[in-house]
Amino acid sequence: MKNPLLRSNKIKRYIKEGRGQGTGKNYIPWTKTYSREFSSKGRVTRVMGVKTQRIHYLQSDNQYRAFLTFEFCPAVIDIRESFPLLDVYEIIDEIDDLRFDKFRDKGTKEPYALTTNFLLTVNQNDDKRLIARSIKNVSELNRKITWEKLEIERRYWAARNIDWKLITNKELSNQRAKNIEWVRETLFEDRLVIDDELTEKLFQHCLQNRQHNLRGVLSAFDNRESLNKGTALYLFRYLVATNQLKINMHQPIQFNKKVQELF
Repeated sequence: MKNPLLRSNKIKRYIKEGRGQGTGKNYIPWTKTYSREFSSKGRVTRVMGVKTQRIHYLQSDNQYRAFLTFEFCPAVIDIRESFPLLDVYEIIDEIDDLRFDKFRDKGTKEPYALTTNFLLTVNQNDDKRLIARSIKNVSELNRKITWEKLEIERRYWAARNIDWKLITNKELSNQRAKNIEWVRETLFEDRLVIDDELTEKLFQHCLQNRQHNLRGVLSAFDNRESLNKGTALYLFRYLVATNQLKINMHQPIQFNKKVQELF
C-alpha cells in the first residue's frame, strides 16, 4: 500500500525540516508547541533536557511530569517526544479495521501524521533498547477516538517489537515531579562548581547523622567545612538529582524530618 502521508505537502515540509529525525541533541520533535501549529487544552512547556542538552516541547502538564520522571531514571539515556509514525501504513499488516479516516484535516482531507508522546532509549546492564510511552488524562479515555488512536499506536509498536504502554495522570505523581523539578535545577546552574570530594563528605555526613533532622544536619555541615550558608543544601539537592542519594521522591522533602525518614 502506498503511504498516503507522503502526498501531504505539510508532511513533506516537516520531513525536509528534519522533524522526527535524529537522536539526542539532534532530535527534532514532530510537533512543537508554537501557537501557530499546535492547539491544546493543556498547558504547554518548553524545558531544557539534562541528558539531551536540547529544548523539549511538551504539550500538557501530564507530559511534563512524565518527562521529569523519565529523565530522572538513570536507565533512560535519550528522550524523543512527539515521535511520528510516518511508516504506519507500511508497518501494520492489518489496517482495514483501523479508523485512519478519523485522523484527517477536515478542510483538505489530508491525513495527519500520528505521533507517540515519547520514544525512550534505555540502557540496562549495557543492553540498549527502545520503549514507547503514550500519556493520557483519564478523562480522555471516555472518548472513542482516543482509543482508536491508541490501538493504532499499540499495533504499530507491536509490529516493530518495541514495548509500548499507556500511562495516565493517575500514575504520575505530582509530588515526585515537584521534587525532581526542585533538585534538577542544580544540574544547570553555574554559580557553584561541584566538588566531588565535598559531595562525598556530605553524603557520608547525612548517613552518619540519620537520627537528626535534615535542617540541622545541613547547617552543621556548612559550619564544619567553613562553607557559605546554603552550600550544603545545594549539594544535597545535587546528590539527589544525580541519584547518588536516593530518597523517597513521592513525599515532600521536609527539613524538620530526621534524615532517615526521607528514605
